[in-house]
Amino acid sequence: MKNKNNIYKSLYLIRSFEQTLETYFSKGQIRGTTHGCIGQEVIAVAAINNINIEQDWITSNHRCHGHFLAITNDPLVLAAEIMGKNIGVLNGRGASQHIRLKHFLTNGITGGMIPIACGLALSKKLKNEPGIVLAFLGDGAMNEGYVMESLNLASIYHVPILFLLENNMYAMSTRSANVTAGNYQKRIDSYDIPYFETKDNDYFTIKKTFQEAYKFVKSQTKPAFMECKTFRFCGHSKSDKKEYMSQQEIQKWNLEDPLLKIRKDISEEEAIKIEEEVKTIVKEAFQTASSSSPPDPTIILKHVAN
Repeated sequence: MKNKNNIYKSLYLIRSFEQTLETYFSKGQIRGTTHGCIGQEVIAVAAINNINIEQDWITSNHRCHGHFLAITNDPLVLAAEIMGKNIGVLNGRGASQHIRLKHFLTNGITGGMIPIACGLALSKKLKNEPGIVLAFLGDGAMNEGYVMESLNLASIYHVPILFLLENNMYAMSTRSANVTAGNYQKRIDSYDIPYFETKDNDYFTIKKTFQEAYKFVKSQTKPAFMECKTFRFCGHSKSDKKEYMSQQEIQKWNLEDPLLKIRKDISEEEAIKIEEEVKTIVKEAFQTASSSSPPDPTIILKHVAN
């Protein structure tokens, strides 16, 4: 039961962070844009809880907050980064989509990290380094040419990479089924890459399948591909009101909220305690970030190649 409490706390931290972030944007307290992962939290936590964070690399995408928080459990440095503050993980220069922390990398290009992830995996193989690369991508990225090229090269060179597709069925505001021919499994099969799938947006289901896929990549030093069916309860970005989704579809998925599934397995008292604790942590993180200093202009070129 304690383990489920910890899982629920990690999931609720991500959701609370994303909901608070939406509030700050709606009040004009943060500029720019952001892409929430409300409804998809279980994929990030189930995967990252079951890798070797010291050896494995993780690459993400524009919808990266959940992945970052599943690794760090640190809402302060992420909130500060998005606000462009000096105490942010990259001193406020990366904002919401361009983040680097130890073995974690992401950018805002659709599928843009997948070629980089393959390069990281090839480097691991050539250097005979332990660990694999876990590469997150969305269904919109599956129609990008460089993603298909990366799958091909990963298979040819037998690199240790696990592609993890978070299929929320929408590429921005377009239903993926309307613009994608065939199915993803057939594409993956054509590259001779083992395909794993979960249709149930449930933490323990995802964990079990992920462990199987991860074990294959580790033991065989070859790529694998895992597709997780999920749904985002928020819009594509902070200004998206989901007008392209039917209320029937939204209600259906709300009943299958993965956080509610975990919550049912812990006591009401414990659940409330966790939620209150997390809300306090997130509230204080955003307040501290808001009142912190902007970056020193002299560090603008820090980490930038000459």
